Amino acid sequence: MSTRLFVSALPGETRAAWLADDRLRDLVILRDDRPTLADNIYLGRVVARQAKLGAAFVDIGADRPGFLPLDEAPKGLSEGDSLILRVARDATVEKGVRLTARVGDLPPELVAAARAGKPPILLRRAGDPLMAALSGEDTPAEIVIDDPATFARARLLFAATPDKLACLRLDLEPAPLFERAGIEAQIEALLEPRVDLPSGGTLLIEPVRTLTAIDVNTAAHESPAGPGASAKAVDLEAAAEIPRQLRLRGISGLIVVDFLELADAAARDQVVRTLRRGLDRDARPGRVSAMRRSGRVEITRRRAGPALHEVLTEACGIGGGGRAHDPVAQAFAALRAARAAAATAPGQGVVVVGGPRLIAALEGPAAAARAAVEERLGRPLTLRPQQGRDGFDIVLE
Repeated sequence: MSTRLFVSALPGETRAAWLADDRLRDLVILRDDRPTLADNIYLGRVVARQAKLGAAFVDIGADRPGFLPLDEAPKGLSEGDSLILRVARDATVEKGVRLTARVGDLPPELVAAARAGKPPILLRRAGDPLMAALSGEDTPAEIVIDDPATFARARLLFAATPDKLACLRLDLEPAPLFERAGIEAQIEALLEPRVDLPSGGTLLIEPVRTLTAIDVNTAAHESPAGPGASAKAVDLEAAAEIPRQLRLRGISGLIVVDFLELADAAARDQVVRTLRRGLDRDARPGRVSAMRRSGRVEITRRRAGPALHEVLTEACGIGGGGRAHDPVAQAFAALRAARAAAATAPGQGVVVVGGPRLIAALEGPAAAARAAVEERLGRPLTLRPQQGRDGFDIVLE
């Protein structure tokens, strides 16, 4: 299986995609307006201790106090105490960061800074998440990067790894890298609930606040061996695909899968084994229940960061039950589309037409990225707001 790694970066956003035989295998999206705190080390102050919850709430300087389970904290912890903590999990819409006092061996200067400081203090920022992702164990057939600064950092990272260094390639083609590599369409598909399976069956993946529901639907045409064989074939395809979808979509917590009902206990066990094998290859392996006769299986997967839909969209509608495009994510998408359009018509003016929030993002959080695109194109982009607009258009003039 041929694996290739593509990295596309603009100021404020970096995306890395691993393709296995041209199919998306892993995806990392980092945005400056959605920074990760995972693995940062803080000196925090306990603001509340709740024995009934088995946890303490700790101020580390974030928007909300972090959640510290008492079984991961020193004994006898009291309100007002100061302690060194690591962020084990980023915050969610409903919850603050999860913390742990299990920080490992710390350098003496870090301990000294904690003793001399007044909480909350950031003692050590975690390493670069992109470089951590790039330094994985496998060596792709090629590593293609479209940003000179990121390419230079990767060269330094791989200085002592000749095989990876030899794979590095800087791509400065006018058309966007992810578009040419067929990655963009695969990312867009990850925001859709429906996933097609080879046999004609489908998955319907629907995250809600408390869990993610996955419904497995049968193929249009049944196997000559009968409906039982068709159901088993679809369930096995679903069990192989679900771990990939969970990983790419960043879905965690409780996941309830409604497989097609199988009367044969051996067939149910085979489906669960397939599901577990896929999850065992995950960096965040989940726990999987046995399959009930109804086809229901429960998975729990540890959360490490926001799900993809939380990065690229925002809650909307009554009670926040729907999703709409996040304006900053949409601004970066508009800049990529502007580059693609400009590549087809050198010398023409490029106009981004969009709603006021999109234009505000291009003038705010995505302004540095816009300037970088304009420098690359050799001409400014024209921003044209349009009231009531959802989405954007790129116009050449």
